Amino acid sequence: MRLKAVPRWLGDIALVLVGAIIGAAVYHAMHLHQFNELMMMNIDLQDRLAHYKAEAEDLLRYKNRRTIVKSIEVHIYEPATSTALPQAHETEIRRRLLKDLSGLKGRDVFQIDEHSKLVEGLLANKIYPDVHEKDYSVLLRTMLVTEGVLHVWVDVKPYIPAKVP
Repeated sequence: MRLKAVPRWLGDIALVLVGAIIGAAVYHAMHLHQFNELMMMNIDLQDRLAHYKAEAEDLLRYKNRRTIVKSIEVHIYEPATSTALPQAHETEIRRRLLKDLSGLKGRDVFQIDEHSKLVEGLLANKIYPDVHEKDYSVLLRTMLVTEGVLHVWVDVKPYIPAKVP
């Protein structure tokens, strides 16, 4: 028993359809990648805008006082050996740290030593849960006050809970 031959035009149509489907999939993947990049940029810009608005408000509030902490800058230290922290996670951790450290704004620079022990106690291996469905541990490295700006350097690592035997 011999099968009938398939017409050549039917094979050509099948090839065109497969090419169209693969092309649409590639185009969709490129579109999703560009959209994801745009969303990350939007989140970063919104965070910067909120930070600059808060900083401008604080600078206006404390413009006549020279020896106080007017703003806080958080620097996340990333060693070369570790994996890079995703931008969205870093932004969320920075936002939470600024919220925790906001109590130091308006404090006298010369009395910052009293408050540094409190901050060191607060940020000694502090765990920030549920940062984009992941937990992070924060460790304070250094605090420095220059010209009314409190610079805080921290280490951020993924939190791995200890197993209970």
